Formats: sequence, structure tokens, C-alpha cells
Amino acid sequence: MICIFTSSAITFSCPGLAYRPVSMQLGIQVSDVSLYMSFVYLFEVIFSPIVGALLEKFDVRIICTLAGVFVTAAYLCMSQFTVIWQWYIAGVFIGFSQITLLWLMTAGVLGRWFKKKLGFALGLSYAMTGAGGAVLNIVGQTILGPNLLVEETWRNLYMVFGVICLFGTIPWTALCLRNAPEDVGLKAYGAPIAEGEDIAEEHAVLKGMEPKVAYTRWYFYVLIIAGCLMNICGIYPQHYTNFYQGVVAVIPGTQTAIPELMAISGTLEAFSMVGMMIGKICTGILESKSVQLALIVGVVTGVLGICGIWFGGYNKILPILFGGGLIYGFIYAFVTTLLPYLTRQIFGDLHYDKIYSVILIPVNLVGAFAASGLALVNQMFGWDFFFILDIVVMILIYIFCTLCYNAGKRDAAEKFVSGTLASEK
Repeated sequence: MICIFTSSAITFSCPGLAYRPVSMQLGIQVSDVSLYMSFVYLFEVIFSPIVGALLEKFDVRIICTLAGVFVTAAYLCMSQFTVIWQWYIAGVFIGFSQITLLWLMTAGVLGRWFKKKLGFALGLSYAMTGAGGAVLNIVGQTILGPNLLVEETWRNLYMVFGVICLFGTIPWTALCLRNAPEDVGLKAYGAPIAEGEDIAEEHAVLKGMEPKVAYTRWYFYVLIIAGCLMNICGIYPQHYTNFYQGVVAVIPGTQTAIPELMAISGTLEAFSMVGMMIGKICTGILESKSVQLALIVGVVTGVLGICGIWFGGYNKILPILFGGGLIYGFIYAFVTTLLPYLTRQIFGDLHYDKIYSVILIPVNLVGAFAASGLALVNQMFGWDFFFILDIVVMILIYIFCTLCYNAGKRDAAEKFVSGTLASEK
């Protein structure tokens, strides 16, 4: 959780703080700067099977500590960069670190430490990207200060982020992390201590669809499209700070900063991070009662949120602006909460890991393009189109999720087979 609160929150919840300051200092477009996040997402996909193999072969502490070194070095070096291609190289190392620390380490290690309440443990851990983002965006705006467009305070920001990554990753992965509870003479939380009968989880009978069958169903691909759209909605907040710094905190028609507004340039994204953290918890509660209810609440709050940011931003009405950022966080949470839930509900438990890993490949690839693509959208077509596009995407999420869930639940159960985890290994 500490690694996610620090390094992962810095990577995914705070990059927009420096987009505009760096672009103005280097004399380039914001999309050129945000492109480094595309490298992060792309190399997460590339490194995923490699890191997975390394974690099976070597001590988890070694690989995760190496990831901590990479992310720390990347941000410390970014404070000294002078040409944009250097950010792209840093994105490669950050991609390695985050596929390790955020995705593979978290899911893998917690899966071995928790036999019960694993979903709660995962949800709480992933919510730290929101909690960390809320705190670190406020810290970041303080470091940048009101003169961020004319002074190189972004170098101080990257330096502080590097130090936070240093103390938030390496000591914990090197000294505290353990691959499994058996390493320290414990059993996993909720693991049965049986006498006689073997009631280990791997012998429980599970039901689900075979992957080769799932890949032939049309609703499998509709779910992938919905997941890609969810990820796009999750990347939108990375550009809120750019909108704030370029529209809200300047005199209309100029790039002259309004100091009292520029001094709080990270607050909008901080509110979105708080909303995302709350949204993950609420979506998890709602989806277990009704997928339709979770979809409606998420999409309605998402549309109202983006409209609040749009209207409040242009009119400089801060309560509406920040309130919009807060409630937008509910749909922000879809990609990490609703998508895996729908996958499990439609395709079952037996081959969930295999099927979900295939779904994540295009979802993360779309994230790689959206990170810089959304910056291009507002540069080429303006902020109005940027916000309208998000509303369209959210409506499509509702349509596609409803379509694949209703059709999948009717069709998939007829194709379920039974098996055990032990038989699949």
C-alpha cells in the first residue's frame, strides 16, 4: 500500500501537474510532454510477461526493489532533463516499475497472503492511488507555486517526487516484503487449518467458461471495447491540471496567470482522486447488488462531474469546478472495479485470470495512446470537444456494458464447465 500511495500515485495521479510548465519551458506542445505517459502504458504491456517470469524465478524482494530503484531514478533524473526524448526514456523505466509494483506484486502477493477478504484487500490497496493522488497533488501545487509557467519550479517537483519514491518503495520492498506468509512461519488470512480432510482452496470446485470458447463469443469483444473506454475515462483526469493551468488560472484570451488561482493548480485533480477512492468503494458495494445500478450511478455522476468541470472552469466558479472533479471520480473507478467484476460474472471463476489478462492487453494499449491522444484532442479541437467526447464515451460505456452483461449472463452459463485450480496448474 505504501508503494502504491507513493510511486503509483505519483505516476498515474499526478503527471498533469508538470505537463504545461514543462511544455512552456521547453517550447513544445503539451501533447509532446504527455507522450511519456504513453511510453509508461506501452511498456507496462511489454514488460508484463517478462516481470511475471522474473517474479516466479527470483525472490520478489529483488525484483520489486529493482522496480523501486528504477522509478526513483526516473523522477530524480526528470528534474535535470533538458530535451523531451529524455522523458520518453524515463517512461520505459517507470513502465517496468509500475507493472511490477502496482499490478503484479500487489495482486500476486496479496493473493498468497489472503484466502478470505482478498477483494477488500485488493480494493483498499488500489484505492491508495486515489488517496496518494489527493495528498500529492496538493503537495505538488505548493511546490510549483503561482509562477509555475515562468519559473522552473517543476524541477523541484520532480526532485521531491523522486525522494518520495525512494523512501516509499526501496526500504519497504527490501526489508518488509515477503512473497508468502509461510516465509515467516504464518498461514494466509482465512486459510483453513484442517485435520484430516484436505479443504485447501485449490481443491474447491469452480465453474467457468473455457478461454478458447470465451474468445469466440461476440460479447467478449464488446466487453473489451467497454474496458478500453473505461480506461480512457480514467486517463481524463491526468489532463485536468492542464485545463486548469491553461484556462481557469489565467486571464481569458491571454496566458497571464492569476496568482491566487495558479497557486492551487493541483486541487482539481486532488478532488478527482478523492472521488476515485470513494468511487471504488461505492462501486464495489453497488455492483454486488445490481450491475445496472452501479452503471447508472457511475455514468450519471461522471456526466454531471465533467459538466461541472466544464461549466465551473470556464466561469471560474471553484465550488462547481472542484465538486465536478469529486463526483467524476466515480466513473474513474470503473476500470479497476467494474471491469474485473463483469469479467468474473460473465465468464465465471475457473479461468478468470487467463481471460482477464487477455482483456487487459488492449485496455492498457488504448491507455498508451489515450495518454497523449487526449492532449492532441484539446490542442486540435479545443476543450469543448474534449469534454463532449468524454460524455459520449461514458454513454457508450453504459450501452456496451449493459449489452455484454445481459447477453453474456444468458449465454455464458450454458457453456460453463467445472474444474479445480489444482487441475488447471
